[in-house]
Amino acid sequence: MHEILQVLRQEHRNITSLINTLEWQVAEFERGNPTDYDVIQATADYFLGFLDLYHHPKEDLIFTKLLERDAAIASVIGDLSREHAELGARASDFAASLHAVLNELEITRNTFAQRARRFIELQRRHIKMEETSFFPAAEETLMAEDWADLKTRMTTGNDPLFGDNVGATFDHLRQTILKWQAQDEGFAAVK
Repeated sequence: MHEILQVLRQEHRNITSLINTLEWQVAEFERGNPTDYDVIQATADYFLGFLDLYHHPKEDLIFTKLLERDAAIASVIGDLSREHAELGARASDFAASLHAVLNELEITRNTFAQRARRFIELQRRHIKMEETSFFPAAEETLMAEDWADLKTRMTTGNDPLFGDNVGATFDHLRQTILKWQAQDEGFAAVK
């Protein structure tokens, strides 16, 4: 597996941890339990920032290269750039809903929870498609020179949540994710 795909797959694992954390907070919100809005806000910020600025553009470059090599395979995957734009729009919608909740504007608990759940489901489906269709197609179709070209054209930002230098905005979120992962591992060990 090419190192670019290894990085993207690691980012998908990180995103899945983030989605699980968001889902946990949304469940607490739906039950009327105390909700950590800082965690939810940092989650929205991460999706609007790192994913849209660094993760999705890398995938879009790979998809463009795949399209050049084999349009038939690329057509089976669909319009990845459009899907990334839709994910960005849903992230913005989710962030706006959160803003409404935090500022006590008119939005029902149910509406916020539904938007959050739609956002979570869309993220999960997108990652699954990329892992099962897009990445294998790229790995099978692209040549060494394609990967070398892609590597020179990709921008790599420091991941502000899962990277070596966690930004202050994301420190609490990262600690929450690590704590919940440890609890999940402990729970799984008891089963």
